[in-house]
Amino acid sequence: MLQLKRLSIGEIHDQLWCPRVIRNAVTDFLQYSTNHWGQYTPLVPTLCYFLQRVDARRIVDLCSGGSGPWQRLYGTISRAFGESFRFILTDHYPNLTAFRLASELSGGVIDFMAEPLDARSLPEKLTGFRTLFGSFHHFTPAKAKQILQDAVDSGQGIGLFEMTDRRTVTVLTMLTAPFFVLLHAPKIRPFLWSRFLLTYLLSVVPLIVMVDGIISCLCSYSIEELAEITGSLTGAVYDWEIRELDSPHSPFPIIYAIGYPQTMKKKGTDQ
Repeated sequence: MLQLKRLSIGEIHDQLWCPRVIRNAVTDFLQYSTNHWGQYTPLVPTLCYFLQRVDARRIVDLCSGGSGPWQRLYGTISRAFGESFRFILTDHYPNLTAFRLASELSGGVIDFMAEPLDARSLPEKLTGFRTLFGSFHHFTPAKAKQILQDAVDSGQGIGLFEMTDRRTVTVLTMLTAPFFVLLHAPKIRPFLWSRFLLTYLLSVVPLIVMVDGIISCLCSYSIEELAEITGSLTGAVYDWEIRELDSPHSPFPIIYAIGYPQTMKKKGTDQ
């Protein structure tokens, strides 16, 4: 299957000049689609396995956008690890309306940081297993390495999960995105008139979702490229699992990379 060369192009809703109301409308749709179709659901057993290995007590989700897949996934993980397990949503551009809704729907199990957070440099006190869903491709190789290096330097486990790739068929599929935005926008909660007008009157959201979807594909990392980045990290010795996983809820496989310190592996084995 033909795979295009990787490009480093910024997505529209990531730009500083993109109005917050537009950015939030785009991430609201991305959150809705992720939870509605459950593309990441097949990852739960794998994620739980690694959470158990590192004895994680909470997940720190980076680049959460409109709250990511957690509205669908948090319940299963909470039942597996107990009532004290928590999820922390973070983002460089926090969508606070979406974060508050996720927290409310979860009864506080999902929490969030209201202030902007740089995924390349987390506060020391913010410990936990780090996750990035559908966002790692936003970063250039240098910045992507910084995200992983910060996790290694902090001794934290980390997992990144992507639903896009650079195959021609995947890129072309993004041309259908406006249809799905127009079909599902009224179902997104909470209902916002701003989102409704930007979707149906000005058609800004459908267009940006399509363009950013294409950009996402062109910026995605292959398994080989992820292996190269993780292999260049310094400091503590980490074990990495990098592979594809089929998702029955998506025409495309999930590509993921999960890493954790070997000392945690030994601790989990001893216990």
